[in-house]
Amino acid sequence: MTQALSGAAIAAVIAACWLLGRPRPKILRSTDASAVAALNRSQMELVLPREGNEPASEMSRQVAATSQALPAAADRRGRLQLLAQLQRQFQQGGEARRRALAVCTVWQHRDALPLIRRGLRDSDQQVAALAAEAMAHFRGRTSGSAQLAAAKPPRNVSRTR
Repeated sequence: MTQALSGAAIAAVIAACWLLGRPRPKILRSTDASAVAALNRSQMELVLPREGNEPASEMSRQVAATSQALPAAADRRGRLQLLAQLQRQFQQGGEARRRALAVCTVWQHRDALPLIRRGLRDSDQQVAALAAEAMAHFRGRTSGSAQLAAAKPPRNVSRTR
């Protein structure tokens, strides 16, 4: 019985030491977050475009006015030539990359989607904005997949009848 009492006494001492030795959460007296908020505001101003200054739409308007006639959907050779030219411009970077994405925005053809997707991941903010503007045309369901989804029967037709 002494062994049981000594075990209980040791357990009680360990529990008391654990409870008393736990670190208490300290409330900081200097929890002023105004400096953090100011830093966040300044960083957001760098990221968000200003309302009066929209470089993406200005660039696409300039390209629309000055660009050559874009190939039709049936003109495979013209499409391939234009895509090769856009690829070269995209590889050059800088202003040439912006012009290439502006042409993709005006052209609105599915063949330009790989360039547009690469532009979405670009480090230049203007290029990413142009790519997002070009991608807006392709958002939503395509007409082909909508027809396939309507015609497709349920997975287990025998249970539905």
